[in-house]
Amino acid sequence: MKAVIMAGGEGTRLRPLTCNRPKPMVPIVNKPVMEHIIELLKKYDITDIAVTLQYLPDLIRDYFGDGSEFGVKLRYFVEKTPMGTAGSVKNAEEFLDDTFIVISGDALTDINLSKAIDYHMKKQSMATLVLKKVDIPLEYGVVVTDEEGRIIRFLEKPSWGEVFSDTVNTGIYILSPEVLGFFNKNEVFDFSKDLFPILLKENKPMYGYITDEYWCDIGDLRAYWQANMDVLDRKVDVQIPGKQIREKVWIGDGTTIEDGAVIEGPCLIGSNTRVKSNAMLGSYCIIGDNNIISEHSSIKKSVIWKGCNIDKNVEIRGTVICNKVILKEHSSAFENSVIGCDTTVKEHAIIKPNIKIWPNKLIEEGTEVNSNLVWGSKCIRSIFGQRGLAGEINVDITPEYASKLGAAYGATLKGKGTVGVSCEDSSAAKMLKISFISGLLSSGLKVIDLGILHLPISRAAVRFYGVDGGIHISTSSSNPGRLQVDFLDKNGSNINRALERKIENAFAREDFNRCEGDLIKEVEVVPDFTSFYLRNIINNTKNKSFDYKIALNSPSKFILSTVAELLKTLGCTVEETNLNFGKSGRKEKDDSTELNYFTSMVRTGNFDFGVSIEDTSERMMLIDSKGRIISEDMFTALVSLIMFKTVEGGTVVVPLSATHAVEKIAEKNHGRVLRTKTSPQDLMNSILGNEVKAESIDQFNLYFDAISGLVKIMDFLKSNNYKLDDLVDMIPNFYVHEKEVECSWNAKGKVMRQIIQESGNNNVETLEGVKIYKDGSWVLILPDAEQPVCRIKSESYSAEIAQELTSFYADKVTQISNS
Repeated sequence: MKAVIMAGGEGTRLRPLTCNRPKPMVPIVNKPVMEHIIELLKKYDITDIAVTLQYLPDLIRDYFGDGSEFGVKLRYFVEKTPMGTAGSVKNAEEFLDDTFIVISGDALTDINLSKAIDYHMKKQSMATLVLKKVDIPLEYGVVVTDEEGRIIRFLEKPSWGEVFSDTVNTGIYILSPEVLGFFNKNEVFDFSKDLFPILLKENKPMYGYITDEYWCDIGDLRAYWQANMDVLDRKVDVQIPGKQIREKVWIGDGTTIEDGAVIEGPCLIGSNTRVKSNAMLGSYCIIGDNNIISEHSSIKKSVIWKGCNIDKNVEIRGTVICNKVILKEHSSAFENSVIGCDTTVKEHAIIKPNIKIWPNKLIEEGTEVNSNLVWGSKCIRSIFGQRGLAGEINVDITPEYASKLGAAYGATLKGKGTVGVSCEDSSAAKMLKISFISGLLSSGLKVIDLGILHLPISRAAVRFYGVDGGIHISTSSSNPGRLQVDFLDKNGSNINRALERKIENAFAREDFNRCEGDLIKEVEVVPDFTSFYLRNIINNTKNKSFDYKIALNSPSKFILSTVAELLKTLGCTVEETNLNFGKSGRKEKDDSTELNYFTSMVRTGNFDFGVSIEDTSERMMLIDSKGRIISEDMFTALVSLIMFKTVEGGTVVVPLSATHAVEKIAEKNHGRVLRTKTSPQDLMNSILGNEVKAESIDQFNLYFDAISGLVKIMDFLKSNNYKLDDLVDMIPNFYVHEKEVECSWNAKGKVMRQIIQESGNNNVETLEGVKIYKDGSWVLILPDAEQPVCRIKSESYSAEIAQELTSFYADKVTQISNS
């Protein structure tokens, strides 16, 4: 059998380790990780090997040559531009005349290839994927197999809401040559994203071989360090270079250990290295070739590459040190720090924990390095949550942080274009607006300062001025110490997850350019866009006078005054309250005293309806004249009803979790329902799409602009001679129930997989989480993206059945999570 080693990886998340070497050449226990892969293939008599190259290919060819030194025969296939995983293998098609194995050159594994190949042959599979169970599957492709091992579902790099399994694709495949006939040469094509979905759709035999053996994708700096430690602990069966002089201590040829030096196992010291007297190498040290460790220096749990000079009295803890680094006397480096090649750290300098120093740097004497130097990498789960960025002011989100994030956003726009920036009327929001503007300007962008606005008005301004994107900073009236930052696209919608990932990557690596000083642009200031926005709402109403008596509430006095003035201009009588319902907005049931007071006030005060607007002015809660609260699901149905009656045969977009009463309304009005993921950004992007139309703006505003949406509802009622009560009565009865249950991050993938596997003959949907249809009812199990919980929601033909369904699956989540 032949093999293909995919060795084109750039390894951007591993920088600064990969600043001047491809990812497969990063050393694990003093050998390039790809060398371990070649040794594994040779162990199973696979010696005819193709190597696909793209990034710095000569470094790999120069090291491995024709492979004869390693007991194999290597042929190289170089891509000029990245062609995707399958596209790179297609380059070697003439070489692959029989079943072959594809394996990554930048992962560490000791998998029994013979067992995997036997499984492939036994199943007569066209494509067999080697799978592994992991705790947190976000950076991998998740896979579900049936009882026979046949693959039935997979998704590449899911968000938490999309995680439906803890079984992931290792990137090791056993393939029939005919799979290469499903696409063309010189076509950008990926195994997971492109080829495997085709095989799944065409029902080709595609199986998953689940291994319990060691596999580690050296994807980030933490994984790199851990892989080295795992080898020392013998958790993975690979060849450790050097001679074992005592238990768990290996030493290479020509190495000298002077009297008085202390070596604690497990420890590996390479060739031609000198450890001087009274030096201390604690456990879990990996020292490469040609290093000098001087007197009274202490090293623990660290990886040091080649040609380094560690001077006297140096302290190193949990650090990775690349080639040709010099640490002068009394300098120190601490946990999770990385020092790039050809760097000099002078006397008494301190590298603080989690600091990354790019190659060719000079750290001056006595310097305390507490931020990444020039280029960086931060170990973060993610910057963005369910929607935008949230955190404590001057704790999670500082002015420095905001400026860097603005520059990272600018990097995704390649330093060209215009961004609008706005904030709400708080000192903290104004302060951080300045920082975001500074970061954007530093990347070469033009900035329009939209001033003090509410978020929906900022969205409208982004569309009106035709800018390339926007940033809006807001604080909460209930928690003024907490900040919310929304990043907007050109349509005024929150940016999609793909762009969020780009910003996160640019921010984490500090991979953004600062423009030259004479290219920094002037900030354009827009005065009072709110007045234009309100006048535009009035001008777009079909009815120029409304005669409604309205109870208006908001925790924000600014919103109260703005909306009350607008409603009075439209001929309404308004009574204002300044109550705070907390999280009561549009919930099915709530015992809030203030909410009960407000509903009673609407019911007994002869009001046409009541409306409460959140302090962001995005969301509203309606109460009809009978005191009925329009719950979240009821509001979604109400919006759908208004849209279908406004545009017959139209389309409404609703979240996956919304009541299926919407479909009944659509059927009655000859409309169509499009369901999308539950996050606000997915709903926004699905409503607006690529082309902004009047119909989509109306629906967008009903969901995300309480001021414009309220006037739209009043205009619809007036034009059709309806009361709000009439619309509520038109909505079919429905019964939903929701519950939140604890579920650790590590258990989420396992929970999703087992629930899918146990769903039997029920119809299962995995657009987001797992939605199970059963006997006319449904239940949605959704892993939360920000907290270690799962949210469970069900709908049925009675409240009792809905509650039973929710409780049943809540218990199941708890049981699987704790097992």
